[in-house]
Amino acid sequence: MLFAASVATMNAAEHSYVWSDEFPNYKSQIPSSDFTTSDGLFRFTSEKAYGVSGPQFGADSKAGLLLRLYADNTLRIESMSEVQITAITFVIGGNGHYKLTNLTPSNGAMSEPYLGKDATDTFREYRLFWSGDTRDVTFTVGHECVYGIDCAEQGKEGEPGTCMTKQMIITTTDGGQGMEQVQSDNVQCIKVVRDGQLYILRENKTYTIIGTQL
Repeated sequence: MLFAASVATMNAAEHSYVWSDEFPNYKSQIPSSDFTTSDGLFRFTSEKAYGVSGPQFGADSKAGLLLRLYADNTLRIESMSEVQITAITFVIGGNGHYKLTNLTPSNGAMSEPYLGKDATDTFREYRLFWSGDTRDVTFTVGHECVYGIDCAEQGKEGEPGTCMTKQMIITTTDGGQGMEQVQSDNVQCIKVVRDGQLYILRENKTYTIIGTQL
């Protein structure tokens, strides 16, 4: 069965979280490293795992509040709605530049980092990039420094790795059911996007885009 259907375009949304804004009263509130973002969209769960030091929030004189993850810690990020997470940017500031390491994701992939300065060309602002298509991803912090000043510029070998973010930017797709009506063989069809997959509704039956009935 053939359908005269065009390809649907998925909408994307970007969510930016600066920890100094998310937790302005962190000294009195003492937030743990496990939290749900203030908009309720994402849950962060971090573990000491095989590390020596555990995750924590801490102020930085240059970068504001940092979410500090140390060697062999883990960070799980979950979407609390139906949307899929397609990209995450880890913005590294302040002391986070000294021992920055790789992250290993449970799914998806990391790409080449940005090891430069901020938009004002004043401060170092490294960035790590992840891309994928999931509602749940866990990152493991590398055991040794890879990109940080200590290892990359000062030649210190064997320094324990860290990932200290001042901000995280999460990009998602629209996980709702976007509908579009199309015509096929003089029968009305409805194109539906569910969880990132395209389906065709025809005469109260559901088909894949290649015509397989579900």
